[in-house]
Amino acid sequence: MKKSTMKKFSLAAVVLGLTVGGAGVLINQANASTGAADTQTGQNNNQKTSSINLSQTDAINKFNEKFGSVSIEEIKLEAQNGKYIYEIEGFDSQNEYKAKIDASSGNIIKLKTEELDADDKKEALDIGNLIDRDQAMQIAQQSAQGQPVKWTLEKDNGKAIWEIEFENGNKETEVEVDASSQKVLKSETDDHDKNMKHDKDDDHNRDEKHDKDDHDRDDQHDHDHDDDD
Repeated sequence: MKKSTMKKFSLAAVVLGLTVGGAGVLINQANASTGAADTQTGQNNNQKTSSINLSQTDAINKFNEKFGSVSIEEIKLEAQNGKYIYEIEGFDSQNEYKAKIDASSGNIIKLKTEELDADDKKEALDIGNLIDRDQAMQIAQQSAQGQPVKWTLEKDNGKAIWEIEFENGNKETEVEVDASSQKVLKSETDDHDKNMKHDKDDDHNRDEKHDKDDHDRDDQHDHDHDDDD
């Protein structure tokens, strides 16, 4: 009788050990997969960034070749459909101009000219006296971690500002650099997971409120029915 009990106990221990061990393997595999995914994302971002062959100056020159030496209002560089694209906007006394330029090949993707709206208040960038994208990125990297993915130069309340976005896993950091003084004006980090949790909490609260309203209406209906009786 004792031997049989011992055998059962030993067998149960083996099964338990295999179960726990298997779970540990699955957890390790899941963690490894997550790490691999984050690594792959970083590699993809690095590959896309390394494909930026056209400098800011060359992009502006291409813009000027098409529209003449007009005032530059905004310069933006970001990934679109898997490749980096420059978007440059400018204006003169009559029209506003926009161009999209492939940052890898240098090919012009789109050109657009529209009549200038008299109500629009345009502010020109003094490009010659402002730091360029590379300089702004070096400054911004001192206040952020991760891979830079988007660059925008425009005026805000009369001040030329470089706004650079960095991605680091689930975190996104936005850094603003004064294009004249070269000082960091702002650095903010958002956690996508926290934002998702916040959205879920809002949905949950809305569902609870909806259920409560339905319950209150049912109680009122029953009360009215009792009064009729």
